[in-house]
Amino acid sequence: MELTILSPQEFTKFEQSHPLGNFYQSAARAKLREKMGWHTYLLGLKEKNRVKAAALLIERNGEALIQMGPILDYSRDDDRFPGSPAAHPKTFSDVLDPFLSALVAFAKERHFTQLEVFPPLLLSLRELDGSKVKEWDRQKIFETFQKYGFKHEGFTTKIENKANRWMFSKDLTGLETMRDVELSLNSSTRKKLHKTARELDIKVLKDKKELREWLTALEESDRRNGVHTRDVKYFEDLWDAFGENAIFVEARRKDNGELVSSEVDILHPNEFVAFVAGTIEKNKHYNGSVAIKGFNLEKCLELNQTRLNLYGMEGDFTPENPLLHFKSGLKGISEEYIGGFRLVLSYRKLLLRKIKNRF
Repeated sequence: MELTILSPQEFTKFEQSHPLGNFYQSAARAKLREKMGWHTYLLGLKEKNRVKAAALLIERNGEALIQMGPILDYSRDDDRFPGSPAAHPKTFSDVLDPFLSALVAFAKERHFTQLEVFPPLLLSLRELDGSKVKEWDRQKIFETFQKYGFKHEGFTTKIENKANRWMFSKDLTGLETMRDVELSLNSSTRKKLHKTARELDIKVLKDKKELREWLTALEESDRRNGVHTRDVKYFEDLWDAFGENAIFVEARRKDNGELVSSEVDILHPNEFVAFVAGTIEKNKHYNGSVAIKGFNLEKCLELNQTRLNLYGMEGDFTPENPLLHFKSGLKGISEEYIGGFRLVLSYRKLLLRKIKNRF
């Protein structure tokens, strides 16, 4: 097997047809990261001219990342939901081992300082109380990464920028109408959804000039949560990179047109991702986020998409976790992923860079 650079078309064909493909690992995201000053590589592992694995690797200042990748056939037990058949029944060592061997050599040739890999593999699915619905034994995956010098970065519980270890999703399989969807929600969320239909309008942005006001809802939410907000240029670049597969949506009051909530969604063949969202503080009681979730669900039905990915959450199953309880109103499930593996290729360069960044 040989590691090579794929064309965007070849990469997209493989990534979007694979059950583990995701927007993190997309040619569109490579465009976005390039606009942000990163170097990007659309890597492919080939055997007899056939792509067996693919990964978007991004690198800046010698630090390289593969987020929610590589995309490859890991094992017989890679199903996303209980009861669903595995799409690629092969043993993990068929592809992962040669991919990591070639990847490490690739990183060394380019004198990278460190390499982090966050495979798109589940460890467990969990209910609202944290109890496990299903779990996976990934011991062989851990052993394979360790073979090449990687160290696991831990079973973290916080929301992370590099790649979320915890996400929340809703499976819409078998739901054919919006009435079916509403009946699948808990009663409180269903009532809020009906109320927002009377009080709020949902609007999809058509012009990038509208992003400045759209962003204010995200900025207010992030200030409340002590989180830094991406600037408007980031969302302009995201708009350009993803094109029609990025939906910028907002909820506004019907009586006066005031902005209540904003969100950007990403469309992918494998899922509909509610990526980033926020709400204006003084209008929180209008439940704009619930209204937008209604939009998400309607869009999934329209697109025949059965997976709504509500994206990052904390691995905290206490009553004090409001984000989990908001999302749980949709009666979805919590997903725990395997987390990150880190290989330091030059401790000296890494230390020098940290010292330089300190001053």
